[in-house]
Amino acid sequence: MLKNSKITLKLPFVMISLALISALATGVIAYTHTASSMHNAAKNNLESLLESRKSSLQQYFENIQQQISFHAKSPLIISSLGKFSSAWQQLPADPKEYLQKVYIENSPYQRSNRGALHNATDNSQYSTAHSNYHPIFSNMIAGSSYSDFFLVDPVGNIIYSVNKGLDFASNLYSGPYKNTSVAELFRSLNKQPSEVGIQMADFSFYSPSYQIPSSFIAAPVFAADNRYLGAVIFQLPIRALDKIMQVTAGMGESGETYLVGTDLLMRSNSRFYKDRSILTTRVGTASVYQALQGRSGFNIIHDYRHIKVFSAYAPVEFLGLHWAMLAEIDQAEVLQPVYDVSRFLLISGVLIAIVISVLGHLLATDISRPIVAMTHMMKRLSRNDLEVDISVDQRCDEVGKMAEAMVVFKRNAIERKLLQQELNHIASHDVLTGVYTRKHALDHLAYLVKLAQAEGAKLVLMHINLDNFKAVNDIHGHQVGDKVLSGIALRLQECVREADIIARIGGDEFIVILPNVSDLEESLNIASSILSKVHPVLPMAQNSPLLTLSIGLSVYPDDAGDVNSLLLHADRAMYNVKSRGKNNYEYWKQEMENDQDFFS
Repeated sequence: MLKNSKITLKLPFVMISLALISALATGVIAYTHTASSMHNAAKNNLESLLESRKSSLQQYFENIQQQISFHAKSPLIISSLGKFSSAWQQLPADPKEYLQKVYIENSPYQRSNRGALHNATDNSQYSTAHSNYHPIFSNMIAGSSYSDFFLVDPVGNIIYSVNKGLDFASNLYSGPYKNTSVAELFRSLNKQPSEVGIQMADFSFYSPSYQIPSSFIAAPVFAADNRYLGAVIFQLPIRALDKIMQVTAGMGESGETYLVGTDLLMRSNSRFYKDRSILTTRVGTASVYQALQGRSGFNIIHDYRHIKVFSAYAPVEFLGLHWAMLAEIDQAEVLQPVYDVSRFLLISGVLIAIVISVLGHLLATDISRPIVAMTHMMKRLSRNDLEVDISVDQRCDEVGKMAEAMVVFKRNAIERKLLQQELNHIASHDVLTGVYTRKHALDHLAYLVKLAQAEGAKLVLMHINLDNFKAVNDIHGHQVGDKVLSGIALRLQECVREADIIARIGGDEFIVILPNVSDLEESLNIASSILSKVHPVLPMAQNSPLLTLSIGLSVYPDDAGDVNSLLLHADRAMYNVKSRGKNNYEYWKQEMENDQDFFS
């Protein structure tokens, strides 16, 4: 394109182009590096926050478990459950109607404060027990994260609750709330209380608490004589989980952590929604599915708000609950510094291009004739320096005529050099696979053995044979067989170290020379890697034989002190592998010398 242009015009153009390309390349590299750094920083931060929230949540659940375990065994609970059960038996024919009338309908307190009534003054045995225990249980609930506390007898009667909700005195088997989560929890525990132990119910809308999402944890209570008395149940509100999950420190403007249940509904409230999102907002993202499958990791996804976010996820399991915990932040917030850097680089690149353009133009005007440059080119060619760049043939500028002759000289010299290099390569490399030939490898092996002897080092020789290669040739033809050999050579090059030598010594046989082996475990790792990588070389038909490798190894100076013995021992170790089922590797051992199966 520029061959017929004057150098005074070409030089500024080339300099400006290079400046623009350099600025563009710098910008792209800087953008990629910055974006990668911000991506990794956000990922690490989210994973740390996720681990912190998970640890806090686990500690919260474990504290609840420890507390209910303590209360279920405490003399206070055992005594109160016995007293309330006994008093329940002394109530009129319909205990529920009686107790709800006394403690709910006739209560002088508002609905939100019914638990303030300590003594109903009806002179019943139940009210006597209530006046003794209720102040203690009220204080216990007030100083905890529980929203209510129940005592349930073995037949399912809620014989006591702190807050006197609509479920008070109802039956969890036959009452109006028999289909609630707390009823299902109690029935599950009540089947075999001595074996089940502590159980927990997932969050759900609880109608006696006016559809407020609640979870429940229950434990069986036994008397001193191991007689089953009933169960103690704590009602857990959502506020405790929100207190853990909605900590915004380190989350930026758009970060949040939240929980999702197996029904893909939130188990904690979103920081972005004013209204309650627990059990109402569905989150069916890839992160949620993977966490519910027990996996931890990181994704870039669209969240439940349809906003692209960085998402770290992990499973949460406790007493039969299976939740997904997620920590997320908007991608736009994470990459905002990258966008700022990009704008800065764009402005800087434009300014640099302008400056270089001006300098290039000034420099070009000072160059009238490139004769001096051409003279230097001719001197370099005369010294057989073929690296000199003569890309000016067929030009109409001042250099064109002189360049025509030099191009011919250079082309001839390069052809001679390439021919010599090709001949040297053919002499030392296998034409099909590109690895070394047998002669070259054995010459080099002899040299390496002498070097190992002088340095007191170890050398490992691998003899590799392709199992079932003849069958592959017979079924697929020699053209496919050649491709297999080439593929094997490539796999070998991927597995060995830089200083190792690979050679093809026969039709389907290779050797690998491993010099300077300080630990024989390293050679075993290489052999194992070779075996694992050979399988995808050739996709076979269903009835085709399996293409595997048998590898024999011998060690200098442990197994042999010369090249021929090394080769012989590696060969025998290889045939021992073939006789024992193939597709494996083995070192030469002395007992192989007397094994007649090697050549059978």
